[in-house]
Amino acid sequence: MTAVQEGPLTPRRSALAAQIRAFGLWDWGISAFSSVILTFVFAAYITTGVATAGIEDPAAAQAATDRASALLSSTQMWAAVAVALLAPLLGSLADTGGHRNTLLRITTLATGVLVALMVTVAMDPDFVLWGCILIAAAVVTSELALVFVNSVLPQISTEQNRGRISGTAWALGYWGSIICMVLVLVLFVMPGTGLLGITSERGWNLRAIALFTALWIVVFTLPIMRWVPPSPRDPSAPRWTPWDGYRQIGRRLVRTWRDEPQMLHFLVASAVYRDGLGAVFTLAGVIAAGAYGFSTVMIIVFGIAANLIAGVGVFIGGRVEDRMGPRAVIVASLVAVIVLGCVILVAGTAAAFWAAGLALCFFVGPINASSRTLLTRLSDPDRYTENFGLYATSGRAFGFLGTGAFTLAVTHLGGVTMGILGIVAVLLLGLVLFLPVRLGAAGRAPVGPSPAEEREADG
Repeated sequence: MTAVQEGPLTPRRSALAAQIRAFGLWDWGISAFSSVILTFVFAAYITTGVATAGIEDPAAAQAATDRASALLSSTQMWAAVAVALLAPLLGSLADTGGHRNTLLRITTLATGVLVALMVTVAMDPDFVLWGCILIAAAVVTSELALVFVNSVLPQISTEQNRGRISGTAWALGYWGSIICMVLVLVLFVMPGTGLLGITSERGWNLRAIALFTALWIVVFTLPIMRWVPPSPRDPSAPRWTPWDGYRQIGRRLVRTWRDEPQMLHFLVASAVYRDGLGAVFTLAGVIAAGAYGFSTVMIIVFGIAANLIAGVGVFIGGRVEDRMGPRAVIVASLVAVIVLGCVILVAGTAAAFWAAGLALCFFVGPINASSRTLLTRLSDPDRYTENFGLYATSGRAFGFLGTGAFTLAVTHLGGVTMGILGIVAVLLLGLVLFLPVRLGAAGRAPVGPSPAEEREADG
């Protein structure tokens, strides 16, 4: 058996299985924030419900929606700045001080608490800013939690099965989103105000969704609180301070530039294409409503279908990665996403949006999951959390590209549909930057027995 060499930080097989399950359940739980709160339901409630409450004139209502959308975007920009500043700093603390597990628990639970507080966002324009602040703060805590949970992956996997474990966990995230959105649709939105019969007065049926989502996040992330493997600690590391942390980050970037140029090149390229992928999901609801006239119910149904197909794609992609390597998966999937985006743009019909848009979702997950695996293969084992902090920081440093390109295309080329061209351009740029990266063995399929061969040898 080549799976794991027993050591002080290596769990026994039964504990390892529990940790792998807990790792996947974390994705299952936290994904409800991005799908229900950030993309398809609650953000739209703030910009189109809270912002326009009591406004009867259509022109005034549209102006209020535009202002709320701009406010939501600007608060998330500041959230991106906070993540960019904090992720590598806290990643360094986690790596040197052995505090990763504590920080993972704090940031995960904080996300659940912030989502629960969104129940206080009443259907009143005075609550727009409060709602935007809560969403932005939850973006910060969820992104930081992702940095810490990503660094768990190398401890619960081998080179031979890392793609499968990473892809399966990402797939569970999509499938968890599906179940959560179906329940949201049935319990709170359809029929009327949902089966629970919560009144829509002052938006209570939609505000209750926040409490439901918070409960969902906490329940399904609890297993990793119990089963997360011991956090590595460097006993020879000096006492950590924030200033020393930033100095370490500066030295790390200089060292990466000098000694690991392929790592720095990958961080930049992946930041660009990951931001394009983020724009695909963040703006999917805006495009569906603005360009094709989708109702709220239709947007949720599209979101459910998109997550279902994305889950299947990332599940299959993880297994393809173990056979062909992460580089092949990333390149092939990026090409497919770019081509399908062009199909949507050229066809310009609701039918094409449904067909090509859902097909596109099949390839989004494998890119993200394989990128996560590739980073672990490029990283020094003692710097996993720090590198994932840099990974998050680089993504946030380029976080303006997708939405900025979308806005420029809509403004200068006319119509929401043309915004797709801006997103496609960012994805194409990311692909062009990624192709020359010299990944060596890290980008190819791992050498050694496959997971199936390992099971056969065990038997």
